[in-house]
Amino acid sequence: MRDCVVFFCMVLTLGLLPAVDARSDDPPVPEIGAAGGKDRQPSKWIVGDRALETSRSINATHFGLSADSDADQSIAMADAISHAANSADIDTVYVPSGTYRFSHPINLRSGVNFIGDGAGRTILEGRGLRTYLLNARRMNGSEALIAGLTLRNPHRTVLMDGVSHLHFRHVEFAGGIVRLQNCSDISLEANLFRENRGKSGYASNNCDRIRIVHNRFESIENGSVNLSRHRDCYVAWNEITAKSLLDSGYAGIRLPNDAMNNLVEHNLIENHGRGIFVLSSSENNVIRNNIVLGSTKQGALIQSSNNRLESNVIVDAGEQSIYVVDAVASSSPTPSIADHNHLLRNVIYDTHSQRGDRFIALKVSTERNTIVENVISSHYGREFKAIRLGAGNVERDNEYQPDVGQAQTSSLVQSIKEQVAAHLVFKRSSENSVPKSSAGR
Repeated sequence: MRDCVVFFCMVLTLGLLPAVDARSDDPPVPEIGAAGGKDRQPSKWIVGDRALETSRSINATHFGLSADSDADQSIAMADAISHAANSADIDTVYVPSGTYRFSHPINLRSGVNFIGDGAGRTILEGRGLRTYLLNARRMNGSEALIAGLTLRNPHRTVLMDGVSHLHFRHVEFAGGIVRLQNCSDISLEANLFRENRGKSGYASNNCDRIRIVHNRFESIENGSVNLSRHRDCYVAWNEITAKSLLDSGYAGIRLPNDAMNNLVEHNLIENHGRGIFVLSSSENNVIRNNIVLGSTKQGALIQSSNNRLESNVIVDAGEQSIYVVDAVASSSPTPSIADHNHLLRNVIYDTHSQRGDRFIALKVSTERNTIVENVISSHYGREFKAIRLGAGNVERDNEYQPDVGQAQTSSLVQSIKEQVAAHLVFKRSSENSVPKSSAGR
């Protein structure tokens, strides 16, 4: 067993363990560019593997949209979107650089791409807008793209309700939450969530096949990703950070309310109240190869059954590193049982001394769970385990050993941070813009 542990830690030092799963895929990060050369007007916008013909676009300023004006731009934008939706030879609304202010929501239309000059360059901003800035309801977007924009509203930013087949690329969501409800087949890729308020930057409900990859979540008020009633979704290669440690019961990634069959992998979660939280009868979720760096409470808290927590690295949990416990009615509005979970090959470190009766690496208070081949550092005094006896739990080959040292721990964390960062296109809001074009009618 010790040889296996040494090999496992060596692999982790070089990067996250590879894993094979039918739902797991890691295609190239989508890039946004132009075809036609930088010295002449581009003939196409290239967004990932999609090419949008500029000849099929309209320029929203031709419909009266005016940049950097204090006047409400709602009517002009609605006219441009309506024209594109009703024209057989138009499929894209292009919005040039500038700041545009809206007192009424922008409503998307099916099949209409919405393209700007880049986040931080094309800025759509709510002005006294208490509802969502960007809306769509009961719409099949038929694979339309929203790309190269900053969407800014201090209260609410995006609402997709009953929407399918829509893709967000290189969008900065600033201020309000992004909410999807009753949606399917939507992807959010290479975006920035910044200073979002509320329970999560992405705070959504009852969705199928949502793809959240290569995004950066920063400075979230309480949490970052909330997958309430999500099924068959993929959340991977996201950097989920806060400027300082959040004292919140929410989490970097939270799976509540019958969230089923989701795959969460290769995410970096830093400075949240909890790293990962599975609750409210959410089952058959696979959570693997994630890094949780710093948490006020648990690195991972599981209050549901039949989930798999595998090959994650948890550093500096404020209380229990991994805690499996039933949610009882006296302490939770959504009680559920937490049995038949698998805790496999997770690694737990601390970088400073922890004190108190809650500083336990593996705490399992429920029945019929499998706890196998987890590696816990003993150097800073975290208690090894508290696993309920006589409850059908399978517990074997877990290692409690001295830390390899501060330098090695720091090197491990840094290497994993760099690996996640290498997959992020969105470094700053001024980067990775859609090239400016005067195309359109």
